[in-house]
Amino acid sequence: LGGDDVTLYELSALISEPGSPRQPVHPDNPYQDVPPLLTVFIALQDILPGMGPTSFLPRSHTAATHAAYNDSVPARDELLQQSSSVAALLRSGDVALFDSRTMHCGGANDAVEGDTRVLLYLSFRNPRATEAIGNVGSMLPSIPSTTLRELRAKLSRGTTGTDPFDDAQEAESILRSLRLAAAQGDARSQLQLGTHYYLGEGGVGDVNPIEAVRWFERAADQGLAHAQFNLGFCYSVGMGVTEVDVERATELFLKAAEQGHPGAREAYDEARG
Repeated sequence: LGGDDVTLYELSALISEPGSPRQPVHPDNPYQDVPPLLTVFIALQDILPGMGPTSFLPRSHTAATHAAYNDSVPARDELLQQSSSVAALLRSGDVALFDSRTMHCGGANDAVEGDTRVLLYLSFRNPRATEAIGNVGSMLPSIPSTTLRELRAKLSRGTTGTDPFDDAQEAESILRSLRLAAAQGDARSQLQLGTHYYLGEGGVGDVNPIEAVRWFERAADQGLAHAQFNLGFCYSVGMGVTEVDVERATELFLKAAEQGHPGAREAYDEARG
């Protein structure tokens, strides 16, 4: 249906209180050939009949069902009258997983026999579905996109007593691995570590041009064009080095240009005056 590369699109809770009316039957998304969202309802308590469990219309994710649903009010009424339904009477911790094109509705929560019904829900966007989703996800734009594969990895870390969603811990682990690879002579790791120091990101702390140059030097000595270009720029402006050295910058720009680095030829011409 989606694979491990589906991305988290919604993470929220549905809460129904006693006296809440029944929802209209609906799909979460307009029909398209590929399921756009895969949704999970997790019961946070036993859901009894009086609490208005979610009702699903099995096999209602099809183009034919959606066409009848959208045709006219009489056609929709006939469709619903002829369709069977299944109530999700879940125990606490049970999960309902469904294709978001499936017709469903939350039932009425009885004012007397009902009780507060809470469903934790997640939906995952299918990257293979290219048409419009039809609804806006609840994830804030500031939250990085997370695939199911990444989410599983984060949750597996939670068994060690650490916060599975603390990205700082993950960043520290990535930085340790990067430092080790750079120290062992991997040119691309040296370039990346130098870039982190140059920008003051990746967990290295504040901007540190001297450390940036040190790692650019190591990667450039191994012939990495981008490192040669970065190092040439540092020499051309005197960043992280004792003084501006146009001759050294020109030499490095030429080496990068000879390897086809974009922008290096222009930088070389400018350095030559």
